[in-house]
Amino acid sequence: MYPGEPGTLVYVSVDRRSEAGKQGSLRELFRICNPCLPAISFLVIAGKDDTMEVVLGLTFVLLVLGCIENAVHQRRLKSIPIRIHVNGTRGKSTTTRLIAGIFRQAGYRVIAKTTGTAARLIFEDGSEESIKRRRKPSVIEQVRIVAEAARRGADVLVVECMAIHPEMQWISERRILQSTIGVITNAREDHLDVMGPTRQDVASVLALAIPKAGKLVVGEQDYFAVFKEEAAKLGSSTYLADLDVTDAEMGFFSYAMFADNVACALKVGELLGVSPDVAWEGMATATPDPGSTQICCLEHSGVRIYFVNALAANDRRSTLLVWDRWRAVSTSLVFGKAPVVGLLHNRDDRSFRVPELTELASSELPLDFLFLTGALAPVSKRFLKIRGFDLRAVAAHKDPSPQEILDQISRRYEDDVVLFAYGNTRGFGQQLVDYFDRNGERIKNDLTSDRARPSF
Repeated sequence: MYPGEPGTLVYVSVDRRSEAGKQGSLRELFRICNPCLPAISFLVIAGKDDTMEVVLGLTFVLLVLGCIENAVHQRRLKSIPIRIHVNGTRGKSTTTRLIAGIFRQAGYRVIAKTTGTAARLIFEDGSEESIKRRRKPSVIEQVRIVAEAARRGADVLVVECMAIHPEMQWISERRILQSTIGVITNAREDHLDVMGPTRQDVASVLALAIPKAGKLVVGEQDYFAVFKEEAAKLGSSTYLADLDVTDAEMGFFSYAMFADNVACALKVGELLGVSPDVAWEGMATATPDPGSTQICCLEHSGVRIYFVNALAANDRRSTLLVWDRWRAVSTSLVFGKAPVVGLLHNRDDRSFRVPELTELASSELPLDFLFLTGALAPVSKRFLKIRGFDLRAVAAHKDPSPQEILDQISRRYEDDVVLFAYGNTRGFGQQLVDYFDRNGERIKNDLTSDRARPSF
């Protein structure tokens, strides 16, 4: 029985004189197990002086408060007729935004929430604000999003799944969101320490968030059979997002987009009767996610530097998809034949990704030079040496500034150059993105300059 399943009562006993009792350190654990209970309902029971009457009385109060909070939450859910839960390894934030854009264009009152590079709450008119957190991210914030959507009278709520651990996947769907439509964009090799160790295991964990008696849209053929089988057990129907999205249609976007994400959004719209014309118009109005792949340009010391942001890709397959996509776009632009400088930025708590991401640089990405940044830069350099990468074309910096990197590029090159950044956004990666956002100019390819809508 999963924590928080209907019919379970979590009882926590802690000595009030212990460190945990003094600091209330189990509060968050208790609220995760009971995601619809208010913060005040955390109960610490023990100590030699406590009487049985007090224990039973406080337990009864806890039960009543839990029932009331759950009833309020269920009423809020029922007031939102369409609830869409977007899950998967890659593309969740972008797909969430595309789906929200489709239903806004179709005349629905839509609230959406993303949890990618930067968590955002997106309102009915498409405006958005950052979600401010006073502590580490927790699935509990999804309860507050449901409450806000209900307060605003939303017809549609589109939420990106923020859970990683198996039990949190289950709780997010079955206890908190209870979606009418689920979306699984893909199942890739990521977070294998908690979802793995194999892609099959990742798919099994993602399947824990399949809706009950609803619809499920799957973005890839890989593991479709697994998802379909699990959905059938829950009385849900499964649909493959197999819509053919052409290169000309992909050119409709002013930033690098992936056909799988578009197909998922279109399939959701199709299931709810939104026409393709309206769907494309809605997706065009969707604001890109801060972590989406975009190309910016700035001039630094006489050198034009084209920045390709692939920092949110994180894994080999996703990074190669970004690489292929920007190369396809660059053929129609002036920098198509410019040398490519790589920048690999790793988080210090993601050391398990170093072998895979350095292998990309040494064998699959034709890089003219490579910067290594972050605390793991020395480790990455050792892996490159093992793989035979020419270390004369490598510069490692644990904590550089964007200015330092650009200075080095402008000293090495005289003409146009491409800076392809991948690995991870957090820390220096985000600093680099912000620098180009402030000082650079976003590039649009010739297919999007006139914003001509695809014809059907």
